[in-house]
This record gives sequence, structure tokens and C-alpha cells, in this order.
Amino acid sequence: MLKRTTLRLLILPLCLFFLPLLLQTQAAGVPHKKLEKIQRFYRNLTSLTFDFQQITNSNGRTRKGAGSSTFYRSSLTADGIMRWDYSKPGKQIILNDGKELSVYTQKDKQLIIMSAKKLQADITYSFFIGQHDLKDDFKILPKDRRFARKTNAQTDIAVQLIPKHPDGQIKALHFWFDKNKKIQRLIMEDHFETATELIFHNVRFNALPVNSSKIVAELIRLNIPPNTEIMRQ
Repeated sequence: MLKRTTLRLLILPLCLFFLPLLLQTQAAGVPHKKLEKIQRFYRNLTSLTFDFQQITNSNGRTRKGAGSSTFYRSSLTADGIMRWDYSKPGKQIILNDGKELSVYTQKDKQLIIMSAKKLQADITYSFFIGQHDLKDDFKILPKDRRFARKTNAQTDIAVQLIPKHPDGQIKALHFWFDKNKKIQRLIMEDHFETATELIFHNVRFNALPVNSSKIVAELIRLNIPPNTEIMRQ
């Protein structure tokens, strides 16, 4: 079965890209006006591309990954497209076209396909399709001092999100944005003392043609080998 961690990594980094605008009651130390501008900016994007590094720390063990990702919103698709292409530690493609979630892992010679509707119970996926507003599920608080070292001279906003109600997946989320509204880092903590950090590079806004059937076709094309095992869940 597809791991929840994979689903979270697929959805969380750019919740802002597909979310409705959100705000909550004021909390001391939170730059709400700047955050509102960032969210409005991301909400109006038609495409977002970036390279990323992934670092997962769990029980004293560290796992690293890297790759590139594309988020594309088009009138040609119902819910937009999210695609993650991992190059390290091995080739893996995670694709959500709004109808199906497909995960291809080269070393396993396997493609797992499941209906995107099955993800709707996942709180993070519900953000992607607009069923939830962050203010309903999270408290938006100032940055966590534990991660103060993650802040640099280019950082303009750093906030943490804490679930208002007990959640089996998420303990806390931490976001960093620079002065140009580009996301710098995301750290996700779960209840098993695991922290997954995504570091973003080469972030580009609206670099892809709008409503391009060619781009849509390229993004949903997997080009898997003929000997790949296909499993539907």
C-alpha cells in the first residue's frame, strides 16, 4: 500500500498553490498581512516549478533525496496537476492529475495507481482540492525557535502550523518564505519523532504557457518500461 509519507510529501509543500485564501484570528508575532499577500499570490499562479532537496530524520537515521517538481493549474484539468520527479536516491515519479495518483518506482519496476478520491480523507489532500481552509484545521503561530538556524538573511516570513484537533499524521508544519514570496523551506513533523525537510531551489513562477494542452500531455506522460508491474489500489 502507498505510504502516507509519500502522500504528505506530494501535497504539503505547496498547499498554498491551490488553497482558497485563508486567515485566522490574530496571533502575536505572526505577520498576517504579509502571509495574506503570499497566499493571494500563490493562489493566482498558473504554474510553479522548482528543484528540491529532501532530508528525513527518524530515530537517529537520516535519509536524503532530491529532484524537481511542477505544479500546473489549467482550465483543461479539473483540479490541476502535481508532479514530483525524484532523481535521488533513485528514480521515482509521483503524479497526481486530479483523477488518479500514480507512483512509479524504477528500482521496484512497479507503478501503483489509485483514485485521487481515496485521498480526500487525507487532510493534506483536502487542502489541494479546496475542501478545507487552513484556518479551520490549524493554528498559525510564530516560527519555532528550535528551527531558528533555518532562518537566513533572505528569509522574510517564518511560521508554524499546529493542528487544532488531534491528527494522526501531522504534529506541526514549518514554512519559510523569502522577500520575493519564494518558498525556501518546509519542515513537517509527525507523532513518531520524524521530521522531513524540503529545501527549495530555482523556484519559478508562471514559467509555463497558460492552458497548454502540450504541457498537460508532457506532465501526465510517465514513459514507463514495458516490463513494469502495474498495481491498482
